[in-house]
Amino acid sequence: MRINEIKDLFAMTLILLLASAIGGMGLNADPIWGDELSSVAHMGAFNPPHSPQQVLQSIRENAPDHVPLFYLLGAGWSRLAGWSQLALRYLSLLAGLAMLAWFYRYARDAVDKRTALVATFLMANNAFVVFYFHELRGYTLLLLLIVMHLWLYWRILRACRQSLFLYMAFALSSAAMLYTHVLGLFMLAALAASHLLVERWSNRTGALLLAWLAGSGLFLPYLNTMLSSAMTWGATKNATSATQLVEPLVALLANGLGVLLIPLAFNLAYQMRRKKQSLILRLLLLSIILVAILILASWILDLIALNRMRYFLVLWVPCILLIAYSLAALTNSNGILIIIAALWAVAGIHFGQSGRIQEYATVGKRTWQFPPLHDYAVFLREKVRANDFVLGFAGSLEVNENRSNFDWGISDYYFEAQLGIDGVFLHTNLKRYRLEEDVRSILKARPLVLLAHDPNNVPLNYARTLATVQDVFATCDLLVDEPTLLIRRYAHAVMGCEHEAAPIEYDNGLRVVDRALRFDPDAERIEALIWWDVPDAAMLDEYNISLQIISSEGKNVRQTDRHLYDNVAPWSVIDLSTEKLPADDYALVLILYRRDSGAKVVGVDQSTDEFGAILPLLGFTKRLEDSN
Repeated sequence: MRINEIKDLFAMTLILLLASAIGGMGLNADPIWGDELSSVAHMGAFNPPHSPQQVLQSIRENAPDHVPLFYLLGAGWSRLAGWSQLALRYLSLLAGLAMLAWFYRYARDAVDKRTALVATFLMANNAFVVFYFHELRGYTLLLLLIVMHLWLYWRILRACRQSLFLYMAFALSSAAMLYTHVLGLFMLAALAASHLLVERWSNRTGALLLAWLAGSGLFLPYLNTMLSSAMTWGATKNATSATQLVEPLVALLANGLGVLLIPLAFNLAYQMRRKKQSLILRLLLLSIILVAILILASWILDLIALNRMRYFLVLWVPCILLIAYSLAALTNSNGILIIIAALWAVAGIHFGQSGRIQEYATVGKRTWQFPPLHDYAVFLREKVRANDFVLGFAGSLEVNENRSNFDWGISDYYFEAQLGIDGVFLHTNLKRYRLEEDVRSILKARPLVLLAHDPNNVPLNYARTLATVQDVFATCDLLVDEPTLLIRRYAHAVMGCEHEAAPIEYDNGLRVVDRALRFDPDAERIEALIWWDVPDAAMLDEYNISLQIISSEGKNVRQTDRHLYDNVAPWSVIDLSTEKLPADDYALVLILYRRDSGAKVVGVDQSTDEFGAILPLLGFTKRLEDSN
C-alpha cells in the first residue's frame, strides 16, 4: 500500500470515528419522540417477535403513506440487538457511517481524492445530517441508498462495456429507495430528468431508463397501499412558501455558515467555466431539478413546513459534493483548507447545540420536559415484577398520550416494551384536589406501585402523592437509588413486599392477574386480594365469584359471593370470617360462575398448573385453642 493511500485511509478513519462519536452521543441523549414511537410500533416492540407480514400489516393499517424497508430492517435488527433505544437507534448510526464510507468512494471515483476527503468531512460534520444518525427513522438509510444509486449511475456512464450486473444493481437500488421513503421518487425523477437533458439518446440511455422502470416495477406491489393515502400524503397545516424556505435551507446546508456559500458559488461557476467537468454539471442540474420538484410538491400537497426541512435531505449528497468541489479547488493550500474545515466543524457543533436543528426536524418540543425515561428502563431492568406499576412525574403529559392510530404512548415503550410492566406520569403542576383523586384512582386499579421521582428536582406535589400512597400501601424496598432517580416499591398490606405473582387463566377469557391471601388466626379472618382482568366490560354483568371455605371432609362451611361488577374488578380485598369454625384443616377456594345459569368456568392456576372449576387459593389450620 502506498504512503498516500495510507494517509487517505487514516484520514477517512478519523472522519468516521468523529462522525461515530458525534452521532453516538445522541443515542441516549434524549427519549424517543412521536415519530420514533411509530417506528418501534411498526417494528413490533409491543408484540414481538414481529414477522415481515405483521410489519407490513401494521404500516397498511396505521400509516399507509409510509413505506416498509426501514421498519423491516429494524424488526430484524431488534432480534439481534433488543428493544432499547440505544440498540434501535444504532441502526441509523450504522447506516449513516456506511453512507459516509460510500460517499467517499463515489466522490473519489467521480472527481478526485482531495474533493472526496473534503466532501466526506463536510457531510460527517453537517449538524442536520448527523442529527439523523441517532434518530430512529429511515433518513440515513435513504442517504446511503442515494449515494449507492448515484455511484452506480456514474459507473454505468463510465463503463466501457455494459454490464448486466451493474444494471441489475442500479434497478435494485431504485426499488430500495422507493421502499425506504417516498422522497426516493423525487431523486429518481430528478436524476432521470437531468440525464435526459444532458445526454443524447443512446442504447445506454435506453438501458438506464429500462433499469429505472424495472426498479419502479418492483415497487408496484406496494403502490395500491400508497395510493390509498395519496390525497393526504404528508399534508401539513403549516406549509411554508418557497421564499420562506430559502434561509433555513441555506443555513442547514452550510452548517449555519450561509455566508460561506457566496464565494463558493462564484468559485464553482468559475471552475465550471475554466474546466468543464460533466459530473459537476450533472450534479448542479440534479440539485436544481430536485429543488424545483420539492417546491412544486410542497405547493400541490402542502408538504413542507419549517419543521419538516428533513424532506430536503435528498439534496445533501449532490450539494455537499458541489460545495466540496468548489472548496477543494478554491486553494491549493492545505493550511487554509484546514482552517475552513475547522470553522465548518465548530459552526456545526454550535448549530447543533443551538436548538434550531430540533425545530427544523420536528422533534417534540416538550421532550425536555419528559423524565429520564431511558434511566427508568436501565435501572429497573431485572428488578421489576410482572405486575409492578410505575408512578412518576413529568412536566408534559405528552409522555402518556397514545400515538395517533396506536394504543401505545412513549412511556409504554420504556415500560411495556422494555420492562414488561405498565406505568403513568402525573403532571408536576397537578393541583392538590385533582392530585389525590388521580392517585387514589391509580391505586384502586393497581395494588403494586413503584413511586419514582428525581431527588435533585423534587416535584412540588411529590410529598402529597407520597402521603396518599403511604395511606393505602405498605412501604417496601428502595429499587433505584441514583443521583437523578429514586424508585421505591409500595404494596398493599395483603399483597406484601415479597409477593410473587400467581395468575389464573379462565376458559372464557377472564383472568386473575394476581391474588394474595392472608390468614390472621388472632383476628379470625381471611383477607383475599384478587385482581381481575376482564377483556369485555359486558362480562362484569355476566359472572359472579364465590369464595368458599372447605373443611377436610369437603364440606362448604363458609362462603361469600360477589358480582364481578360489585367493586371487585379490577381488584378488591374480600374479608371472610373464620370465627367459631371447629379445629380442622381448611382450604379457601375460588369459583367463577355465570349469574344466569350458575355454570362454573374452568380455570388454570398458572403458579401450580392445577385446573378445574374449583381452584384452591389457600390452605390453613384452625387449632383447638383458636376455636374456643
